[in-house]
Amino acid sequence: MTTAGSLTEGHRRSPGMNADSPTPAVSFTERYESAGVTASLLEYLHACPICHAASLHHYCRVPSLFNPGEFIRYERCGGCGTVLRNPRLPTWYRTSRYEDAPVEPEALPLVPHEQAHYAYMLRVLRRRSGAGRLRLLDFGCGAGGLVLAARQAGFEVTGLELSRALADHVRATYHVPVFQGLVDDPRFVDERFELITTSQVFEHLVDPVGTLRSLRNHLVPPGLLLVEVPNLRDTRERIRRGALMDDSHLFYFSSRSLRRLLEEGGFRVLEVHEGLRPYRLVPPTLLQLPAWAVRLGERAMAALRLKTGLSVLAQLR
Repeated sequence: MTTAGSLTEGHRRSPGMNADSPTPAVSFTERYESAGVTASLLEYLHACPICHAASLHHYCRVPSLFNPGEFIRYERCGGCGTVLRNPRLPTWYRTSRYEDAPVEPEALPLVPHEQAHYAYMLRVLRRRSGAGRLRLLDFGCGAGGLVLAARQAGFEVTGLELSRALADHVRATYHVPVFQGLVDDPRFVDERFELITTSQVFEHLVDPVGTLRSLRNHLVPPGLLLVEVPNLRDTRERIRRGALMDDSHLFYFSSRSLRRLLEEGGFRVLEVHEGLRPYRLVPPTLLQLPAWAVRLGERAMAALRLKTGLSVLAQLR
């Protein structure tokens, strides 16, 4: 568990949290003991923020990646299967710390395999959305990899990023318009897009359902949304429970629980991608497969239970 005075969470992706989102059945504690360490400013959830079921059961307890001697506790919801960090730091503290935190230089360079993945998923989006210079919002644009790939794919792009340092970096480096702030900021309320993408962000959110509803307000019907998160059914996680757990992550989803989340937020799921993809295994420059071949290989890997990330494409309902 992370003490309030020593929080050092990862900075590659932004929380993008709704500052005023309600959290169901929460109690606060001034004192919480774990492994001989006392933590404060923690809130404990008595019900799942996704489906509101009051049936949370122990999932795992793992050492903190950033604070030696401390442990993080996760519980699984008996209703929807979502795994969530419990207890956790309150919204206002996470938001303020993330917004002003410096970014490590090694978090800024773009990774070739990630760029190959973004290019493939943007082809999936293009196939569903049709031709034209459609407006695309990358929610939690981080270091700019996805928003850059989207511009290269012919979309009219805008980023939204809570971290001041990352927003400044993307503007200065890639000359992409980036709104720095929360999705429900009054200055952003009138912005509309045909497409919204978000990669490795929803696991950080305090209120994923509330955030989805806010994003929904920024979509022009029929409106497509691509959500990517770590996969709770990843092969490594199935082999060793807690293998994927990261101090900065509040939620872990499977395809089932992410579908439940999207439906709660007013969306209809169109496609689920979770099998190991070929460009994860070889240099992207050596692999120029058509989309149907990548999809076929991905489905074969999923059938063999060889899985990595989780990408779900949904549409306004």
